[in-house]
Amino acid sequence: MGACYNLASSSLDENARKLPFMSSSPNPRRAASRWLVPLRFLWRLVLAAVKLTLLATLLLVLAGAWLYYEYGRNLPDPDEIRQHRPFETTHIYASDGRTLLYELVDPQAGRRTIVAFEHIPRILKDATVAVEDAGFYDHPGVDWRGIVRAAWINYQSGDVVSGGSTITQQLVRNVLLPPQERGRNLPTQMLYERKLREVLLAVRVSQQYSKDQILSLYLNEVYYGAQAYGVEAAAQAYFGKHVWELTDGEATLLAGLPQSPTRLNPFTNFEGARQRQRITLNLMVKAGYLTPLQADAIFNEPLNLITPEIDILAPHFVFYVRDLLEQRYGPDMLYRGGLNVVTSLDMHWQEVAQQTALQRINELRARNAHNASVIMLDPNHRILAMVGSIDYYNPVIDGEVNVALAPRQPGSALKPFVYAAAMQRGWSPATVLWDEPTTFNQDGVAYVPRNYDNSWHGPQRVRMALANSLNIPAVKALEFVGVQEFVQLASAFGITTFNDPARYGLSMALGSGEVRLLELTNAYNTLRNGGYYQPPVAILKVTNNRGEVLEQWSPRLGQQVLGMQGEQIAYLIGNILSDNQARWYMFGRGNVMELPDGRPAAVKTGTSNDWRDSWALGYTPHVAIGVWVGNNDNVPMQEIAGANGGGLIWRDLIMAYHTERGLEPKPFERPPNITEATVCADTGGQAGTACPRPITELFVAGMQPPAVDIVYQTMRVSNGGTCLAATYTPPEAIQSITYAVYPPQFRDWAQRNGIPQPPTERCPPVQQSGQALAQLFPVSDGRLLLGEQVEVRGVARGPFQLEVGVGSPPTAWQQVSSGLAQETPTLLGIWQTSGLPPGVYTLRLRVATADGISADAVQVVTIEE
Repeated sequence: MGACYNLASSSLDENARKLPFMSSSPNPRRAASRWLVPLRFLWRLVLAAVKLTLLATLLLVLAGAWLYYEYGRNLPDPDEIRQHRPFETTHIYASDGRTLLYELVDPQAGRRTIVAFEHIPRILKDATVAVEDAGFYDHPGVDWRGIVRAAWINYQSGDVVSGGSTITQQLVRNVLLPPQERGRNLPTQMLYERKLREVLLAVRVSQQYSKDQILSLYLNEVYYGAQAYGVEAAAQAYFGKHVWELTDGEATLLAGLPQSPTRLNPFTNFEGARQRQRITLNLMVKAGYLTPLQADAIFNEPLNLITPEIDILAPHFVFYVRDLLEQRYGPDMLYRGGLNVVTSLDMHWQEVAQQTALQRINELRARNAHNASVIMLDPNHRILAMVGSIDYYNPVIDGEVNVALAPRQPGSALKPFVYAAAMQRGWSPATVLWDEPTTFNQDGVAYVPRNYDNSWHGPQRVRMALANSLNIPAVKALEFVGVQEFVQLASAFGITTFNDPARYGLSMALGSGEVRLLELTNAYNTLRNGGYYQPPVAILKVTNNRGEVLEQWSPRLGQQVLGMQGEQIAYLIGNILSDNQARWYMFGRGNVMELPDGRPAAVKTGTSNDWRDSWALGYTPHVAIGVWVGNNDNVPMQEIAGANGGGLIWRDLIMAYHTERGLEPKPFERPPNITEATVCADTGGQAGTACPRPITELFVAGMQPPAVDIVYQTMRVSNGGTCLAATYTPPEAIQSITYAVYPPQFRDWAQRNGIPQPPTERCPPVQQSGQALAQLFPVSDGRLLLGEQVEVRGVARGPFQLEVGVGSPPTAWQQVSSGLAQETPTLLGIWQTSGLPPGVYTLRLRVATADGISADAVQVVTIEE
């Protein structure tokens, strides 16, 4: 018995060691019971999980069956995929509704050619798969992971921003689903329902067609922009060759276009299309179709676009309208919907603008100017004329490129908006800026702008600085406003090219940031309209083939972009730009901006660095016109600035528009809350009796200068007004002079410009006997009449020379007299002023003794006419 007990006990101990959760109790039944409890619990969990899995599977099957029944019962037959759809062409008319500008022919009738799958280059097939649907050959028509990923992105954004569509889904959407389900602007619920129908159809199509058949159908169906459906039409549209003749570079460029064919159209956005090509090649490398070296070699291949020959009026404008219609209605409606489109274009002024630009370029061609672009807008922002180039069909000048839409550097043409931003922050036309050598800090780099004439002009009111296009004041204005704040205002005016404020600096004030002629002209038109912005209008009315009106334009005020005082600020900027007299300072009388009939016109020119761009933009109460002159390849012209380039075309057109229409000169209407005040021209402060040049200036009510800043002050001086008289100064050497005292920051400038300012230091004591002594008595009150004979008196101890020089201080001296005088006052010489021009002169008495002791006395005088 003992042996048996010990054996069992040993066995239990061994099991206890193997199962740590078991007790070392000597009772075997209790130990086994404790060991079985966790196993029963795990068994119950497994049974519950199996039940839940079966239930979830059943629910999924039922949900799938319901979805299939709900959305799959009325699906189109995949056999319809090869059937052609009916179409009607779209007609684009001028503003009269009768002049046909262009007929958009359905691509399926004239711009689609079906090609066999084997005729499509392998690289085009591979590139399309890589960029559109990398898992095309592996999934059953639907990329479930892509759908889940798109659903998650849409959930996070709160809107439908990603579709996750495969090539097969795109095909069934474009071919099998009705047109009303294909748009991107459907309500969210309809978008999700369409996506379910796409998924079910894609699975069916994948079961009925091979991958090569699906890819072949897709490549013959998809839209590539420029009215080209299918790869053959795209190859012909962009490169003028068959698809099987495409180079690798051309094929990979085409493969990237279907993502956004309107935006990536190489004719209007070549750089965007090239960036998309780079993405396509990178994806091909990732998918294993190319090596990195092969991709780089393909990207570096030259691409030569071939513009198709078309019968069209105003082609640049027509293609601009076509792109707008594609964005609003989609290519299917545009090319098959039978739309009738009435545009804003006035064919008469389109032809006048075209001919005027061509004539002036013919005159400027000898100075290496070969192209021009023109925009004409009426006060309601309707585009009356759009000249994209002087000759659309001239490949030498890249005539097919619409320069009105191309970003170019505007030079000084942005300055009105810089000053408008400053006026939003409290400046006025009387605010004074110093035009002087200035070094600015631009992102840690010294920026030292210069003026057009390489000179500086001292204190300048905003009116003078803007009217004369001075550079340093404009940069100071932008520094005051802030670059990011200016970019925000420019965007509110409709400038879309300043899309990255971090790229720009203070040089934006002088036109370093590129803009589009259409957008900048429209911004000037916004100033004309009191700061109320609306986009340029090209489309007046659109009707479908049943005569139903899809859209119709009507005039509206627009959105105020200059704030609470926007109308007043816009008026002040326009008043400066139309101030011919203010412009005379730099541009002289009769300049190109001064119209022969005296008609008020607010206008600004601009010239980019190295004479690459010549601009002129401006408006009257009746029309706004913007002009660009230059070369599409950015080659510099020969000293063609805004005034003698774009300015000539601008003046010709502005005069023709008003003369032909019999429009009398009309001033700009002054809005309420504009007031006049008398200010001092030199300082911009309120003018008092001491102001030498009082002028009338315009202000937003309440923004007038609060105080007089130039006052008369009578002071006791000596030594020709060069020092303040002291208690030890001899009475006969003292005179009282009344000065027009300028604010401290203006005094040096006033002195240099012939306006004496009071001295700030006291005169030194008179030298003792034995020393040299030079003292000049005051000549009149410091002001002489031209031709006057002046007796110069004073005291000179020792040999002396009496001299005179031009200016203060002079750069050279001319002797008037010399001699040996005593300590008593005496006549030192007679100064003949006849034959001298009016201005500031300095008299100097110089005394030198035999032992080398010397003394000088000077007096500044002004000769007046």
